[in-house]
Amino acid sequence: MRKYQLLEESTNPIKKVMLYETHEGAYVFLYHTYEDKPCFADYWFELVEDADDYCKENLNIVDNNWRMLDDPKIGCQHDLIECT
Repeated sequence: MRKYQLLEESTNPIKKVMLYETHEGAYVFLYHTYEDKPCFADYWFELVEDADDYCKENLNIVDNNWRMLDDPKIGCQHDLIECT
């Protein structure tokens, strides 16, 4: 499962956040741009609930504003929306 959210009122350089849940844990990718470009930072969490909590507490993410994505195809970067 992947989902992302655009941050409208950002007081820091983060413009977009993506959360990616895998069978090994969950990743939070942070972006300086709204464009589909690689992230500038990422964090790994053992549980997706911990990743969700990080997004809510540190980035003011609102649950109902997530946009759902398919998992990346084999050989594609996990932090990009479209495979290039």
